Amino acid sequence: MSWILYLSLAIHLVVQTALGALYTKKPLVVTKYGTLQGKQMQVGKTHINVFLGVPFSRPPVGARRFAAPEPPEPWEGIRDATTYAPVCLQESWGQMASMYFNMHKTYKLLQFSEDCLYLNVYAPVREHGDPLLPVMVWFPGGAFLVGSASAYDGSELAAREKVVVVPLQHRLGILGFLSTGDSQARGNWALLDQIAALRWVQKNIAAFGGDPGCVTLFGQSSGAMCISGLMTSPIAQGLFHRAISQSGTAVLKVFITPDPLKVAKKIAHLAGCSHNSTKILVDCLRARSGAEMMRVSKKMRFFHMNFQEDPQEIVWFMSPVVDGVVFLDNPVELLTRGQVAPVPYLLGVNSMEFSWVLPFIMKFPLNKHWMRKETITKLLWSASTLLNVTKEQLPLVVKEYLADIDDHDWKRLRNHVMDLAGDATFLYSTLQAARYHRNAGFPVYMYEFKHHAPSIIIKPRTDGADHGDEMHFIFGIVLSKGYSSRKEKALSLWMMKYWANFARTGNPNGKKLPYWPRYNRDEKYLQLDLTTRVDEKLKEEKMAFWMRLHQNEGPEKQGSSEGGSAGGSLRDCPTTQALGRLATDTSRTSVMPSPV
Repeated sequence: MSWILYLSLAIHLVVQTALGALYTKKPLVVTKYGTLQGKQMQVGKTHINVFLGVPFSRPPVGARRFAAPEPPEPWEGIRDATTYAPVCLQESWGQMASMYFNMHKTYKLLQFSEDCLYLNVYAPVREHGDPLLPVMVWFPGGAFLVGSASAYDGSELAAREKVVVVPLQHRLGILGFLSTGDSQARGNWALLDQIAALRWVQKNIAAFGGDPGCVTLFGQSSGAMCISGLMTSPIAQGLFHRAISQSGTAVLKVFITPDPLKVAKKIAHLAGCSHNSTKILVDCLRARSGAEMMRVSKKMRFFHMNFQEDPQEIVWFMSPVVDGVVFLDNPVELLTRGQVAPVPYLLGVNSMEFSWVLPFIMKFPLNKHWMRKETITKLLWSASTLLNVTKEQLPLVVKEYLADIDDHDWKRLRNHVMDLAGDATFLYSTLQAARYHRNAGFPVYMYEFKHHAPSIIIKPRTDGADHGDEMHFIFGIVLSKGYSSRKEKALSLWMMKYWANFARTGNPNGKKLPYWPRYNRDEKYLQLDLTTRVDEKLKEEKMAFWMRLHQNEGPEKQGSSEGGSAGGSLRDCPTTQALGRLATDTSRTSVMPSPV
């Protein structure tokens, strides 16, 4: 009977080719592993083929827990790809985070499973003979602890910019990062999942109309950090050709866990798996159920303030390690030596990274009771390893940000604490990453996003952009949900165009867009707001303070270069001939017109 199925499929594909792009509610795609049947939707005048729950690995369960992902098992017949796969096991607050970062018109409750290595594909319908389209692979954020592919609808971005959007998901928390520091559990399972997904893209995306030689990674928060890290990984080379990091880079100190065995032993103790033998310890953890592992995760109090524990002992989250496979050294050391993928890099931050979402999730108190300098100092000490501040440095930090503020002006104190936390984490590390890549000789574009989330998002209104606010504009949710102003919709269209132009050419600039200068020694960057403009040297005085605080670190110790490589040349997109021409002119006016 199988030959009849294959004959029918062949006839279907021949007819589809003869007629050009077939507008059908049940599109079929033949991958290296089997045939998928998706669904079709329409965004404006563009038809989008959508394939959901596409496996890029075998389920990481049983013996494959705490192991590198394996290629998916081929299947016979037609596999349904019209519904989302379960998301990876995560703590209960992942449901709340998914609700806030939901990039859909409606929200559906998540289903969780350890069998979760799936991705989704949003591909514009192409006429026969049309060129392959740029591919944009989305890495979700979530403090390495929560997140999913299903929270992100790529249809607006795909339809409006004629790109193939591929949100992926990977193992999280203990299941995604446990390491004993030896061969029993090297760690970095989540990053190996990401690399497996990128290998799947290289082998299969052409069948969906995507160009495997024109792949851009883009992601937010911990997803952005992973992208930044993979740019220094030898086993990720050649799998992508552009990179975008939104609010996160591998320069952030907590990106790498320095003593993974210590963390593994703490987890094993809570799971009843303590043992001097790492093999027995890992085998015991493999035998625990998913629910038991989530209970252990909750007991670890990841990404939550803990005023009872010594700050030096707090484990903020499970994160990557130097394993000799994904990372041969700390990414910061590799960046210092210019050992980084030779690809264009776009990165940036939001103006108020620490205003509501992160304090709310972390239970970081910003109320009147805590906003006195004495209690603020205690609060900052509890978060000192996250902020990368020592006990000796803490008084200098408090003086820099709070010295001139009266103790009774608690709202002003709160605003400065938010600035301090955002500067110490996201902004400083992002600027350092931009400088590392600039010094290595590759094109860099930097932004600061300044507009708050649209009114469709249920959270307190801020004066600037909170952590994650930019995603609502990049995925075009402000266009599809309504309730947004005309200027907000225009800003969203601009941002989608910038991101897609960068995916196409390695340069965000294009017709009818405010000019975005390359990040050079003058350190010009683009302020993305309802009125968009060019500025330079973002928060120069505060960043000079942090640089002095960390004076033995950073790209100022790194030599400048016209080029660099982490090993081997990468395939460029066919449209990169204009890269040099577009990327070098920084002489244009710095004040940009309003989006409307």
